[in-house]
Amino acid sequence: MRAIELQHVSAAYRESDVLHDVSLAVGEGEWLALLGPNGAGKSTLLRVITGLLPARAGTALLGGRDIRAIRGAERARLVAVVPQEISTPLPFTVGELVALGRGTAHGRLARPGADDRRAIERALAYTDLLELRDRPFGELSGGEKQRAALALALAQETRILLLDEPTAHLDLNHQWEILRLLDRLNRECKLTIVMTSHDLNLAAEFCSRLALFDHGRLAALGAPAEVLREELLREVYHCDVRVRQESGRAPEVRPERRPPPVARGGAQKVHVLCGGGSGAELLRLLMLTGHQVSCGPLNMGDSDAQAAAALEVRAALEKPFSPLGQAALAAARHLAGEAGAVVLAEVPFGPGNVALLALAEEALARGARVLVNTRHLEQRDFTPQHEALPRLHALLARGAVAWQHADEIFQALEKST
Repeated sequence: MRAIELQHVSAAYRESDVLHDVSLAVGEGEWLALLGPNGAGKSTLLRVITGLLPARAGTALLGGRDIRAIRGAERARLVAVVPQEISTPLPFTVGELVALGRGTAHGRLARPGADDRRAIERALAYTDLLELRDRPFGELSGGEKQRAALALALAQETRILLLDEPTAHLDLNHQWEILRLLDRLNRECKLTIVMTSHDLNLAAEFCSRLALFDHGRLAALGAPAEVLREELLREVYHCDVRVRQESGRAPEVRPERRPPPVARGGAQKVHVLCGGGSGAELLRLLMLTGHQVSCGPLNMGDSDAQAAAALEVRAALEKPFSPLGQAALAAARHLAGEAGAVVLAEVPFGPGNVALLALAEEALARGARVLVNTRHLEQRDFTPQHEALPRLHALLARGAVAWQHADEIFQALEKST
């Protein structure tokens, strides 16, 4: 029996799409971890499952029923949620807050009975909060508040538990205590658990399956060893990692050290062709490693232009929401002409920015080192005549260096010094 099922679900906040065509199922008694970088869509997926955020497309099911047909009070009896942060406008004590979890079972105005009191005591004991039951919730530390939020959810005694970063504010001891508790509830009580996490190693240690998200899309779903693969993690997290797995143990992920700051003699002038947020991280990393960086052309207000301004990177700029004009292109051509290396970021191409390709072609023709991002290359050509992809392939054929991860840029720059 499937406790949760998502069928081709897409979701958005206002006009900003966050989830794209996600399909997955969680069986009764399963423990699934949702992984991925910030903004990948993990917390949004939890909101869809609870019904707080209606899916823009597709269907979300709880126990085989369309969540849109389940009233809010009944959903609260089916699903308990532990958010990243919890706040209350009233000065509840910990015990009073946890007691609110019993309101979902008998109605908020009903007097608590013996079963309610037992559930509350059990939830407080499970989360190591018995001694804090009379403490005002607002006086707790971040980790204590997190445990109180979990106790509130456990007091509901639902069959499905959703947790958004449940160990984010906990010290090492309480991280393991909470996860061991969840493991026990999952195994002995067949509690279905779905949690988001940034800790890949803890997720691999405790969860039977992992779902890895990248920009709102499901990148991988399966057992920890199937999902925590070096190449896949590099593509999603944009950093170099190593995965080690000993016999009978969960995979262990550790990041590789970033390249050390370059020596003064190794610094280069680098021009970045980017836009729409594709270059902000590159600008930051290049600046931190001592290179002289420029970028553009960019529209004022573009997130890459904002990053350039914050980092005091020289940029060729065009007016907001305007096509790239000759003045901005000339300024960018001048900046690129001063650079020994030109980096083309993971930018989608359309009629408004196809001129970036001309700047890369000119740089390669004059002997500069050109580095072209090839990630999802076939999916980034939105020009009317589909001219971008052949021109990108031509750049690579003529000697441009392909890259997908920032570390490869530093390696290429190091070779050229």
